Amino acid sequence: MKVIEQFLKGKFNKEELCEDGICVTDDFVAVIDGVTSHSQFTYHNKKLGKIICDILLEAIPKLDKQWNCYEAIDFLNEYILTFYKQHGIYEKIKDDAADQPSASVIMYSKQHHQIWLIGDCMALYGNTILENKLESDELYTKMRVMTINYLLATGYTEKELLEDDVTKMFFQPLSKRQPYIRNKTFNSIYDYVVIDGFNKPDKKLIKCIDVPQDIKEIVFVTDGYRKPFHTLKKSEEYLNYIREVDPLCYKEFAYERGFYKNQESYDDRAYIRFEV
Repeated sequence: MKVIEQFLKGKFNKEELCEDGICVTDDFVAVIDGVTSHSQFTYHNKKLGKIICDILLEAIPKLDKQWNCYEAIDFLNEYILTFYKQHGIYEKIKDDAADQPSASVIMYSKQHHQIWLIGDCMALYGNTILENKLESDELYTKMRVMTINYLLATGYTEKELLEDDVTKMFFQPLSKRQPYIRNKTFNSIYDYVVIDGFNKPDKKLIKCIDVPQDIKEIVFVTDGYRKPFHTLKKSEEYLNYIREVDPLCYKEFAYERGFYKNQESYDDRAYIRFEV
């Protein structure tokens, strides 16, 4: 495998706050998206998404190349729990899912020539885009768009909402519930998986994709990009276009958050293009 290009950028333009990560070994390529949370828990001044991203960057190089997707996930979960116990974190977070870090991860296994998708990162090869959109995110987007339109119709301006997105308060109670349903099976459209150390993900919700033999290049991105492109330049240009035409992200590019004041983008973002 050979990395052609890669890029990592935090939404606040501060490396120490970026909750995304990229890991490349002889056998695996992985992109990690640590989930931003409402919890006030920190470890060494790191918030939840950063905590688990750094643990996974340490754990992934220790994976056995022979392991299949589910064996690899089991190892990562065990590694996370062991880290918590060794560093005095476990007892502080074990009883409340809202305090437990979680991450979406997408990985390529050279040994199995497969892409493993746990969560909502994305991949691109040939003309195929692999994604795993969360229905809860779609719900938040619809609620946010309706609320923005109401606020604009009753006196707010786009500029004011970009400086302070008060729409968050309207669906925050729902988003605060999300940690309590992750990796749980309710057999509903809102079921979703991540890696969090505490719960074994439902295999039905993990995508394990055999990459076609004729594919020579693969792109991985976190959801800091709205869609993956075959070059970093095009991915960045598309993001800049969205920021130019719909910075609040409620019209043509409706989303659960926008390009707010003092932010580099609407979310941390990671991009890697590599040969297989």
